[in-house]
Amino acid sequence: MELHEYRSLFPSVANHVYLNHAACSPLPAPTVQATQSLLEEQHLYGCRYSNGWMGLVDKIRDTAARFIGASPEEVALTRNTSHGLLLVANGLPWRSGDNLIVPHGEFTANVYPWLTLRGRGVEVRFAPMRDNRILPEDIEALMDSRTRLVAISAVQFGSGFRCDLHAIAAICRARGVLLCVDGIQALGQVPFNVNDPQVDFLSAGGPKWLMAPLGTGIFYCRKGLIEQLAPVFMGWRSTLDSENYYDYNMPWHPTARRFEEATLNIPGLLGLQASMNLLTEVGLERIRAHLLRLTDALADGLRARGYVITTPMDSESERSGIVCFKHPVRKAAEIHAQLTAANVIVSLRGDVIRVSPHFYNTLEEIESLLRALG
Repeated sequence: MELHEYRSLFPSVANHVYLNHAACSPLPAPTVQATQSLLEEQHLYGCRYSNGWMGLVDKIRDTAARFIGASPEEVALTRNTSHGLLLVANGLPWRSGDNLIVPHGEFTANVYPWLTLRGRGVEVRFAPMRDNRILPEDIEALMDSRTRLVAISAVQFGSGFRCDLHAIAAICRARGVLLCVDGIQALGQVPFNVNDPQVDFLSAGGPKWLMAPLGTGIFYCRKGLIEQLAPVFMGWRSTLDSENYYDYNMPWHPTARRFEEATLNIPGLLGLQASMNLLTEVGLERIRAHLLRLTDALADGLRARGYVITTPMDSESERSGIVCFKHPVRKAAEIHAQLTAANVIVSLRGDVIRVSPHFYNTLEEIESLLRALG
């Protein structure tokens, strides 16, 4: 199918020009249908566990693993990005005097879990941001013999900068440092494989570029680290035989499934699975190429109107589907209100406007935004 043919799966296109996928995505029709199918079954028949409900979770986990290039044994299904990051922050065997590195400018979901470790004697070191870029050499400069982990977003929420994870992963491997990636602004808009570059942990929620329901997410833990990561939330489904209800000495499940502590949001996760299948069908390489075309047109139009692009765009490797901009004189809040009044949906982030189209958006919609600016 041509990309424009997928627009029929998004009735939201009739309501407004939606360019805000870095915040939360409209749900495509197959995702809604997949979620509703289980809700309707529960509505009519109640909970039919014997009808294969729990087996659905295994299939969803398999889909998620394929999507990120992992094995199903390395993947747990979660509630959101924070859920997975908290598993790492609270599950690793930290020692007083250890330190970890987080870049300045990260979304707070990738900050607060690490700051709580200060109470255990762990130092949080912040790498600088230079011209909205995070440089691998700045991260390496903060490392010493007690550095245990680097926590970084693959794509920065406030600038759209796509980090050089290959270089950062190589530095971490050479120094024996773990790499934890917040993938929520990357998965669904750029191709991503946890083995290229090799990361140790990955956490991503579903509602943004993955176009999935709220309350869904993916957590990846490299196989060799599963035993090192203590289960933070210990529940009945964390065990090897979760349906053996009267054995209270059950060992932890040997795979990442141990991090799925209780009953999951199965309707929402069926929606996540449907969205990942749709994105796979469209093709992540094709999605990325289309987003580069859209953001090129947007940047050219903004510059012609006197706006300043704050997103690094000099190199294609640094770019994502996010473009942030501001005006030399006008306040960002005023510009955001103007676009909202014109039925163009974008985000206000600090002193910039953030635009984030997806694969079904068109050049005509980019033109609509530019016309709305005047």
